[in-house]
Amino acid sequence: MRISKNFLAFIIVAFLIKIGNAQHKKPNILVILADDLGYATTSVYAGKSAKIETPNINRIAKEGARFTDAYVTASVCGPSRSGLLTGRYQQRFGIYANFDTQRGPGVPASEKAMGTYFKEAGYTTAAIGKWHVGVKLPGQHPIDRGFDKYYGFNSAQTDYFNSPILFDGKKKVKKHDYLTFQFTDEAIDFIDENNKSSEKKPFFMYLAYNAVHGPNQAPEDYIAKFKNQPKAIAKQMAMVNALDDSIGRLLDALKKMGVEENTLVYFLSDNGGLPNWWKDSNKPWRGFKREQWEGGCHVQFLMKWPGVIPAGVTRNEMVSSLDILTTSLAAAKIKQPKNIQLDGENILPIFKSEKKVEIHKSLFWAGSHVARSGVEYKKGAKLSYKQDNPPPSWAVRKGKWKLVQMLEYYKPMLYDLNTDPRETNDLSASNPKVVQKLTKDFSVWFNDMSEPMSWDKKWFKQLKKIK
Repeated sequence: MRISKNFLAFIIVAFLIKIGNAQHKKPNILVILADDLGYATTSVYAGKSAKIETPNINRIAKEGARFTDAYVTASVCGPSRSGLLTGRYQQRFGIYANFDTQRGPGVPASEKAMGTYFKEAGYTTAAIGKWHVGVKLPGQHPIDRGFDKYYGFNSAQTDYFNSPILFDGKKKVKKHDYLTFQFTDEAIDFIDENNKSSEKKPFFMYLAYNAVHGPNQAPEDYIAKFKNQPKAIAKQMAMVNALDDSIGRLLDALKKMGVEENTLVYFLSDNGGLPNWWKDSNKPWRGFKREQWEGGCHVQFLMKWPGVIPAGVTRNEMVSSLDILTTSLAAAKIKQPKNIQLDGENILPIFKSEKKVEIHKSLFWAGSHVARSGVEYKKGAKLSYKQDNPPPSWAVRKGKWKLVQMLEYYKPMLYDLNTDPRETNDLSASNPKVVQKLTKDFSVWFNDMSEPMSWDKKWFKQLKKIK
């Protein structure tokens, strides 16, 4: 069968018009955040050594980009989410450690969160899942921060089957499914309702699963899949499996509703994994959640947007959760506010280059460090401080170098992450000028940061003395 040149040209033009239209429309934006998901808990990052296959999370990478050098702004939930939701280092508004969001201060209402940016730009918006950045003070509730829909819980963790702190808007929910599944249902329903609406607004969704944060709970039929594993590990694997299945349902729904082509999807974890999970679940990094080592803040990070982000690429640029807001604003052609200093960068231009592109000259960390590994960690030993008010740590990442100090234990340590990603060989003694330069960089950056709202101010004063 011969195809005429005119017909072939028509097909090509129609295809280009379709792609052009998709790129000129404001994209839907979906930010999927996992909780405490260790770097090697998914097969997209663990590779052949994966303990469990995660085909649906892998699907995001196959249809888009996988980043190998991605960070969050803190190694613990509350501060990390505070940075992500505002696109600003959370230290700018006084958050350095975890806090009880039912009683503690949380992100000030004066800080503009993601929902507000997109609602003001004509989007319909939703926050589903774990909030954990404050609700006590006026203006802090998700509904007051630009989200049209909120279905979730406000604190650090809750029961997956019978949550006493689950809300639909500001009304308490009494009955629900296993939370990973319930949050997925709510997300799909929101997209479906918006898709059927006569207004046809683009949507912005912040879908913050509490999986795989404790308590370690999963449906019995999921646990049964891993009956050959020790009981504790079987539960952990079942939680990952349920999360992966849920993401698959969500991706399928986007495709079925015809909105996949014009939806920018992110997937990442809020911090590193826990030491009490299966062996090597946070590999290859040193350390875990709550620690300043790479294992606390070097995370999984995936993006996809058909027609804009090439499929199946691996990028090695140093990126940050701070970039999600800035990138999303650029994708939606929303101008950045002149009166707010955003700390993220637009990632999208890198996909036009085959070569590695510098996105950040430096990244900074300042806040708490609770030892979970190493010689200073004594399993079962009672902490001399409350877990959410621990001594300070700080770090700078610039190029191949990482300078890090946990003030409770060590002098500043310097690592070449290109040759030593596990942070085993301290090079500070042989590179004093690098140490001096990075220390100065940190001091200049930290000079603009605010006093803590819930962390002990004496820790803040110790960080201020670093010059």
